[in-house]
Amino acid sequence: MISFDFDFSMPEYTSGYILKSKNFRVSFIKFPTQYKFAEKGTEIVETYLFEPKKDIAGSLMILHGLGTSNIPFLLWMGTHLANAGVRTIVPILPGNFTRVANKSVSGKDYFSTDVERATRFWEHAVVDTLSVLNLAKNLNLWHENNCLLGFCLGGMLSVILNSLTDDFKKTILMTTGGDVGTLIWYSPTLAFMRREIKKGFGGDIIHKEEFLERFKNDIEKLKKFENVKQMQQSDIHPFLKIDPIAYAKFVKTERIIFIEALFDKALPKSTRKMLWEMLGKPRRHVIFSGHVTWLPFQYFLARFILKEMDANEFRRQARLMEKIKFEEK
Repeated sequence: MISFDFDFSMPEYTSGYILKSKNFRVSFIKFPTQYKFAEKGTEIVETYLFEPKKDIAGSLMILHGLGTSNIPFLLWMGTHLANAGVRTIVPILPGNFTRVANKSVSGKDYFSTDVERATRFWEHAVVDTLSVLNLAKNLNLWHENNCLLGFCLGGMLSVILNSLTDDFKKTILMTTGGDVGTLIWYSPTLAFMRREIKKGFGGDIIHKEEFLERFKNDIEKLKKFENVKQMQQSDIHPFLKIDPIAYAKFVKTERIIFIEALFDKALPKSTRKMLWEMLGKPRRHVIFSGHVTWLPFQYFLARFILKEMDANEFRRQARLMEKIKFEEK
């Protein structure tokens, strides 16, 4: 059975400063994962902390998307938001970037044709994120005024997290969706998975029409579940148990802000619409971009975050636009 349980005790961690500027410092925090079934190469949790030196307006956690290329853009946001006074925490999710599993590829394992392996990575990501949140709370780094930002995979995980904890006052879902069954067979991003399926890997997934029909029927079953545990212990398809739409009904709609990219080719429109509807139709903004083409314009998202966190004073807006100068000593 899928489970996100973990030990809430304080982990033994290391932390070292790696960059500093006039208004903030960046530290790199590491500690052993509390997930019991971590793959080799993913055993150490890695987190970037962008800590303002003063005038702290709140705390933000950013969960990145699949793979590696999006992460530098989000780390850029961390530096500029910290410069504006928002403490920013960016965990590296297992299976991505510097935490790729041995002999694997960044981001691939969340959509492995081996559903048990895929499930482990979703479980691991949720446990690690909750562990980082727990550490931040223990170190008094988690502000009452806080926000969670999840992009793509990070957005899907953000829905799951909001069904498990009330610690996130606001959550911004950035270009994300649900309905993993449809994503497997129709998302261009998951073409690698379909190539594996053509080779005969994937169990019942290889029977496309039967698989999609079962997935559709199991989605209907979600209406009857009264809590997350009941859903996880049910006989619905294992891939649905790691799908954000299965957790959406347990999320407080008023805490969610849904940002959808009009020209998002990575996520079929139906998958975006379904997640939005399952979340109770939260506040939605549609932007004129593709799934990732907004990334070079991350300043505008950072500005939006300041507004949503009620930290939109002129001095913070000005600092958000500053060119960051890092100090040597």
